[in-house]
Amino acid sequence: MNLKFGAWSLKLTAILLLLASSCGKNIDYLGIIMTFNESPDERFAQSMEYNREHGYDTVYVAQDDYKVYTMSDIHVDFSTVNLDRYVSDYLADSMAAPFSLCLGDLINATGHYDYFLDHVKPVTEAGRKIYYTVGNHDLYFDQWKEYFSKFGSSTYWFEVHTAGGYKDLYISLETGSGTLGVDQRDWLEDVLKAKQNQGFRHIIVFTHTHFFKKDTSQGHTSNFNLEETYDLADLFDRYDVSMVLQGHSHSRDLTMFKDVVYLRVDALEDHYPEAFYTILKVGNTINYEFVKVN
Repeated sequence: MNLKFGAWSLKLTAILLLLASSCGKNIDYLGIIMTFNESPDERFAQSMEYNREHGYDTVYVAQDDYKVYTMSDIHVDFSTVNLDRYVSDYLADSMAAPFSLCLGDLINATGHYDYFLDHVKPVTEAGRKIYYTVGNHDLYFDQWKEYFSKFGSSTYWFEVHTAGGYKDLYISLETGSGTLGVDQRDWLEDVLKAKQNQGFRHIIVFTHTHFFKKDTSQGHTSNFNLEETYDLADLFDRYDVSMVLQGHSHSRDLTMFKDVVYLRVDALEDHYPEAFYTILKVGNTINYEFVKVN
């Protein structure tokens, strides 16, 4: 009896998933439930190969205190009003660092990466750079291949060196599936261990999925389990990480845990009722402000 029920339940689940997968091009219902394509470890391996070929950046800034423009959850389809505002504000700010951060969910569905890139092209034309990490929406519909071909590695680090001799370390983690996976987690500890005595003023980690889930706004999509959260929180504390930047839930949150600041930033999406981008003010301390764009 139980075996028959179990088989029937599996068939029903398969039918429901098949129906859900055909219900709309903007939501990858199967992808929300589980990863059917590259695993986190497989994506990490590709990112490491990219890093071996291209190396890791050192960014030089002309002042000891600098601003880092940060955006997340842009979800571009064919509307880019807020993204265009972000690019315009960033390029007009003479105190902004020559780099900015994007915490994932660049697009909302399939086929929009080129459209997104057209609208951030002025940044590269001005000699500045955007550092990206992948979000769960960037992985839906088997889009990692396209993301990787256009943006490259999603797991990497870069250093910032200031005119006065300060150094800050930025680490991008790929959390689009709600986990680092085994290999990326080991890489992270190796990097932190290797860098711990090199005199960094700040270590800033940036990623998409947040580590502390405080509501049900994202349902089951790419959320960290408690065991991994505790493990990473301990790791960040042991190696004196200053701040962890996150997106995903479209609303800001500030959590202090074991002397590490976990800052979740707002969405920049056009269709979101109150969209913001974030400016980090990095000096001997790290401050931040949220800029409303609609």
